[in-house]
Amino acid sequence: MNAQEIISHFGMRPHPEGGFFRRTYEAPQILSVDEMPCGFMGPRPVSTAILFLLEQGHYSRLHRIRQDELWHFYMGGPLRLACIDTHGYPREVMLGQDILAGQHVQFTVPGGCWFGATPAPGTQFTLVGCTVSPGFDMEDLRLGQPEELTLRYPMAKDCIREFCPPLNDAQREACRRCGDDE
Repeated sequence: MNAQEIISHFGMRPHPEGGFFRRTYEAPQILSVDEMPCGFMGPRPVSTAILFLLEQGHYSRLHRIRQDELWHFYMGGPLRLACIDTHGYPREVMLGQDILAGQHVQFTVPGGCWFGATPAPGTQFTLVGCTVSPGFDMEDLRLGQPEELTLRYPMAKDCIREFCPPLNDAQREACRRCGDDE
């Protein structure tokens, strides 16, 4: 099975941060703004989940959301997941099935951290799942811009250089729609 077969099978579409996705779950229970932590601008489902696929040489560029995001490894090769914590320190974990070599089958990115991903060298594709609570809305997505992030987090400049290339047209449009100022 190859990446295009998986994309077609699940009816995945391009994600603004990079890669392909399909929402597979949206909780029927809705949280009102009053029931959620500060900073959310509208109601959200209690939880959402997606399938997310990245092909070799492609990136999920640095981005952040308010919520914790649980990443689950499903198939393909290992995935490099880079995070910059709220103090500006970079960290990288490897998602994959070789747990004895230190790979994780599940990893939680804390809300508010910048993070991005790319398949490990030699990996043709990686299929993962991402679960978010309160549920994700595109309004929650903030795409990183290299100049701003490098000024704010100089200790993470190598991570930023790799995982935060200049925005393409679709990503610029996503930033415009969500009012991103970062």
